[in-house]
Amino acid sequence: MIRSMFGRLCGLVEHRQLLFLLTAGILDPCLASSPGPVSVSCKSDNYPTKYKHCQLASPGGVAGLECLGKFHSLSLKTCQWRRGAAEEEQANFTLVVRQRDDKYCRVYKSMKEPLTDVEVYSMRNLTVEVLEQVGSDCSKDVFAALPSSLLRCGPPLHVTFRRHSGSHVDVCAQWSQDDAKVIASVCVRHKAATRRHRHDDGRWQQSCCRGAAGCHLARVEGPSALEVQVACEVSDKCSQCPWGHVYTLPPELTKPPLSLHVVEDKMADTGGQRRISLTWTFSEACDGFRVSAAKASGEPPREVLSVARPPITLLLSASDFAVSVHAFNNVSASPAANITLTSPREDDDEADGDDDDHARLRVRVHNQTSFSVLWKDDLVSKYLCFSLEWSATYGPQPPFVSHVVFYEDANNFWTVVDIPEPLQPHTSYDVWLHVRDQQPPCNLEQVNNSREVTYASARFYFLEGSPASGPSDVSTASVTSSSLELSWSSIRQEDRRGFLLGYVIHYAEDRQLERSETHGFVGGYVSVGPRLRRYILEGLRSGAVYRIQVSGLTRAGPGVRSAASLVETRREGSVPLTALVTVSTLVVLAAMLASLLFKSRAKVVFWPNIPNPAKSRSMQKLNAPAHLLLQTVDTLKLEECNTASLLLVEPRAPPPSERRQSARGRSAAVDEQRAANSRDPPMAPSSGYTSLDVIQQMMMMTAHAGDYKTQFSVERDTRVRLMDMENTHLS
Repeated sequence: MIRSMFGRLCGLVEHRQLLFLLTAGILDPCLASSPGPVSVSCKSDNYPTKYKHCQLASPGGVAGLECLGKFHSLSLKTCQWRRGAAEEEQANFTLVVRQRDDKYCRVYKSMKEPLTDVEVYSMRNLTVEVLEQVGSDCSKDVFAALPSSLLRCGPPLHVTFRRHSGSHVDVCAQWSQDDAKVIASVCVRHKAATRRHRHDDGRWQQSCCRGAAGCHLARVEGPSALEVQVACEVSDKCSQCPWGHVYTLPPELTKPPLSLHVVEDKMADTGGQRRISLTWTFSEACDGFRVSAAKASGEPPREVLSVARPPITLLLSASDFAVSVHAFNNVSASPAANITLTSPREDDDEADGDDDDHARLRVRVHNQTSFSVLWKDDLVSKYLCFSLEWSATYGPQPPFVSHVVFYEDANNFWTVVDIPEPLQPHTSYDVWLHVRDQQPPCNLEQVNNSREVTYASARFYFLEGSPASGPSDVSTASVTSSSLELSWSSIRQEDRRGFLLGYVIHYAEDRQLERSETHGFVGGYVSVGPRLRRYILEGLRSGAVYRIQVSGLTRAGPGVRSAASLVETRREGSVPLTALVTVSTLVVLAAMLASLLFKSRAKVVFWPNIPNPAKSRSMQKLNAPAHLLLQTVDTLKLEECNTASLLLVEPRAPPPSERRQSARGRSAAVDEQRAANSRDPPMAPSSGYTSLDVIQQMMMMTAHAGDYKTQFSVERDTRVRLMDMENTHLS
C-alpha cells in the first residue's frame, strides 16, 4: 500500500512539474520505480574516488556528450554520446548526473548503449559526465547546461514542397506529435543549389511564418534548383531548433506538354467502347506524367493515371471526355495541356437518312424541358444501370453536355423532365444511351476501362426550320444545246436547322425573269434526294440563257437559295467558242513544234558537219591565182598546135599606125587579164564547213573556171589572127 502511494505521488510530480519542490531523499523511491536504467547515489557508489583516474578528452575515448529534453516532460532528459575506439562488447559506460552544487548526484551504471533517459531538476544547473571503461583504461566527457535550455523541437520528420509559377514555393512540414503541440512558428532558409552543401557560406535567405504547418516562400529568384532547410523558431518551449535535412528542389516545370495527338483504333471491336492512344512531347526533364480523365458532363469520378513516358492507351465509352496531361517532379508540376475527346457523331446526311422504324434509339420531344428516349432491344433483361447524355450538335467547343443516371428494370424507355438547359428551336441535339454492367448504385466506378459501354446514339430537333443558307460551289459542266450537268456542295450542317429531305433546283430563262421581275422567279424546279450532289437538267432550249439556283428542303419547307448562276446552252450545229479556240491553239502549237523538229533533223541528215576543207590539196588548187591556171592551159594548148606548116620569116617593123594599134591591143589584153585576176574567188575561212558550204564553193569555182577558159580562147584567137596577118604580109 505504501509503494502504491509513492507511485501515485511520482505520477503527480511528473505531470504537475513539482519535482523541484521535493528533496532527493524523498525522490529516491520514485526514481527507483521509474522506467529506465537503475541509478544509485554517488555516495553509495563512492564516485569521487572510484573514477578519479578517468581522463577527460582522452584520444580514442568517449566524446560528443549531449543532453536534451522536451517541454512536455521537463524532468526527463535524453543523453547521447559517441563511443571511443573500444569494441562494442568491451565498452562499459557510466553516466553521472550532478545538480544543486553536487547535493543531488546520481550514477547510472553498466550501460552498453550510448543513449539513456535521466531524471533531473528542471530549474537547477545540470552537469553530466559519461565514463567509458575498457579494462584498466577510463575516458570521460562532460556536459553542463541549464535544463531549460535543453528543450529541443525537431527537426521535422517529413517535408514536402510545391513550386508554382511566379517564383513561389510552398513548404509543408510534418513534426512529431509532441513537437507539433509546442511549435509556434516555422523558419525556412533557401539558396541556389551548389555541388557541395556549405550551409554557413552566408548566402542563405531565411524567412519565418507562424504555425507548424509550413511556409510560403515568395519571390524565389529564378527557376533554377534550390537547397532548402526547415526548422522551428526558437521559443521558451523550444530552446533548441536544429535545421533539418538539406532538400534539393529541382527546377520548376514551366512549359506544358506539346503536340497532343489522339489516334483512335477503328479496327478494335470492343462492343461499345473505343480504344484511344494519346501521345505528346515534352522538352524538359521530369519524373513522369499524370493524365487526368473525366466525363465532360461532369459526372464523377476524375481518374488520374501516371505514366513514365508517352503514349498512354485509354479504353473509353462513346462519351465526351475532358483529358489533361501535365509533367511532374517531386516539387512541381507543369501547366496542363488539355484536350476534349469528343464522342463519334454521325454526319447529317447519314442522320437524315435514318429510318425511325429501324433505329435502335429514338427520341420523342414533349416540350422544351422534357423528352423521352426509347430503345429497340430488351436491355432491361441484362442491364439495370443506364446513363443518358445529350448536347447540342454544333456550338461552343467543348460542348455543354448534360447527363442523367437512372435505374430501370421494367420499361424500354426513359423520360427526362426538367432538363437544366431548355431545348432551343432550329438546333440539332445528339443523345447517347450508355449501359453499365453493374448492380445499383449506378455511379461510375472508374473512367478508364470502366464497365460502361455505349448502346446507341440518335439526333433530334425540338422544332425544325428551313435551311438558313443554300448549297455552295454551284457549278455547271457538259453544256449542250438541250441539257447541262449541275453540281453543288452540301449545305453547312449548322445552317440546316432541320433534317434535310432533299434539294430543289430552280431554273428559268433569263429573258422570262426580265419580263416578270416583280413576280419572283419564273420557271421550273426539280427535287432530288438529300445525298445527291450532281444532276443533269434536260429539255432546255437551244441558245437560251438560264438562271439556276439550288436550295435545301426540310419539313419546314425550302430554305434560302444559292447565288444565281447564268448558263447559256449551245446553239444547234454550233461549236463552242472555247472548244474552237482550244483546238486551234493546240494545232498551231503542234505545227510549230513539228517544224522545229523537222528543220533540225533535215539539217543533220542533208548537210552533216564535215571537217574544214580549207587546207585540203583540192581546195588549194581551186584557190590558186588565175595566171597560174592560164599558164598551165597555155602550155597545154601550145603543145597541141601543129607546127609542121609553120613558116618562120624575118619580122619587119610594122608601120607606126599598126605599131600603135598593136600596143593598144596588148594593153587591152593585159587589162582584161588583170580584171580576170581581180575576180579570183576569196580564200575559204578557217571555220568549220558544212556540205552545203562546200557545194556553194565548188559552184563559184566552176563559174570562175569558165571565165578563165573564155579569156584563154579570146587570147588564142587573137594570136592566130596576128600570125595569119604576118604570114600574109610576108607572102
